[in-house]
Amino acid sequence: MTATAGLSVHAQQVERILKIALDNAATEVRLGAGSPPHVLIDGKLRPVGKAPLSADDVQALAAAILPAGGDLARFTFTTALGGCAGSLMDVQGTKVLVLKPGAEPAPAGDSPLELDIMSEEKPQDDADAAAAGDAFAMPTAAVGTIQIDKLLTAAVKNGVSDIHITAGLPPVFRIDGGMKPQATKVLTGDDTNGLMKAITPERCQAELAEKGGTDFGFAFKDLARFRVSVFKQRGTVAMVLRQIPNKLLTPEQLGVPEICKKLVCRPRGLFLVTGPTGSGKSTTLAALVDFINKTHDHHIITIEDPIEFYHYSQKSTVNQREIGTDVMSFSEALRRALRQDPDVILVGELRDLETIEAAISAAETGHVVFGTLHTSSAQGTINRIIDAFPTNQQEQVRTQLSTAIIGVVSQALLPKIGGGRCAAYEVLVVDDGIGNLIRENKTFRINSSIQTGSKKGMRLLDDDLFRLWNEKKVTEEAVLAKAQKVDDLAKRILNAKQGIFDDEETVARKAKDHDK
Repeated sequence: MTATAGLSVHAQQVERILKIALDNAATEVRLGAGSPPHVLIDGKLRPVGKAPLSADDVQALAAAILPAGGDLARFTFTTALGGCAGSLMDVQGTKVLVLKPGAEPAPAGDSPLELDIMSEEKPQDDADAAAAGDAFAMPTAAVGTIQIDKLLTAAVKNGVSDIHITAGLPPVFRIDGGMKPQATKVLTGDDTNGLMKAITPERCQAELAEKGGTDFGFAFKDLARFRVSVFKQRGTVAMVLRQIPNKLLTPEQLGVPEICKKLVCRPRGLFLVTGPTGSGKSTTLAALVDFINKTHDHHIITIEDPIEFYHYSQKSTVNQREIGTDVMSFSEALRRALRQDPDVILVGELRDLETIEAAISAAETGHVVFGTLHTSSAQGTINRIIDAFPTNQQEQVRTQLSTAIIGVVSQALLPKIGGGRCAAYEVLVVDDGIGNLIRENKTFRINSSIQTGSKKGMRLLDDDLFRLWNEKKVTEEAVLAKAQKVDDLAKRILNAKQGIFDDEETVARKAKDHDK
């Protein structure tokens, strides 16, 4: 193409960006999906405009300038501004179109899209920005903010569950349970400190300086929320950002057992969701709270550190309290909640004896109380709660717990075959029989009661893991990595491969034999 007249809309767009690049002595233009156009000036990437490009936009821009018979991986073209080299490459799953005015084309893949976080270049003043061109004017926002925005945008776009920021490494994304370093520069202590300051409230920065760590949550535009843990390691600042999607999934979409919806609709009782860190406990609880919010006219109080999912009042009235901002501690918030006419109380974490005592008392006095623990089985959860009390109180606690607790869901998150993740669930429904086992200190029999209580909606984690494997949703390696009894599950899978499956009678007999 030799003149703007007669060009397609996308070709005209490319020429306008190239003109801004040449006017600002830029040596390179990068058009990447999920971010606005960028130009390379004095070795530093600068955004052009604010509107991010989609993958389709990048593809269309490349197609508009590709000569007939050209190769998108490496091509040259001519504009009214002179010759230009182009290359469409894939950078960590993101399409990036790299343009070099007046330069020979570079081999595809040579230039990863950098975050350039270390840049402390001052933004261009308003007069320069106006001269650069209307929609593609250089923004006056601080460079640090632009780059943290880019990092978070990439996380949302690629389904990242966690972002790890540590000096001496590039940013690392956790995707489908795996850790994937990004093709960017290695971060220095100054980089991680700058990223921390870009998103951390002043009160949390003060807590970091005083205690060496802090936690908070924040909303990233209207795309997602992030729960952030900032801490010091080897004298530098590090961060882990957990992505919390804005859109709440339903229990059905998550695969939460149907019995859980019935349990949380009871008039009172303690309902616990347990599992290791990162197993999806908060997501499950949020889905169940959202279900109540849509179907019941209740007053729901959540107590969280920090607030993760936002719940907006629908059929229910919802109030959310954040530890450190709205109230000082979980136990204090629970005591206050009893005077606030609640029907449902969500406690983010039963992390100490005082909070556990308050949660059991609230459940006994006619409220549904949700809580989480970092235990990996229903039987282990009951034991953990009882063992949290002094020995001389444990008998009384067993009696209280046997009537207060209504159910326990333990879950594990596994990578799915073909991408994504799914959860396996263990479900304990506390009926009269289970209540007696808790009261009589015979919790070692709980697992066999779960196996024989399938008609009531109960299931063991290993049984659910076997189901996921049998349905070809996850690999054998993945289920064995999460199994409670690895050898038993491995033998069961081996038998299944040979066409031998346990019937209900065999399962019940094995459960009784196990308790002897």
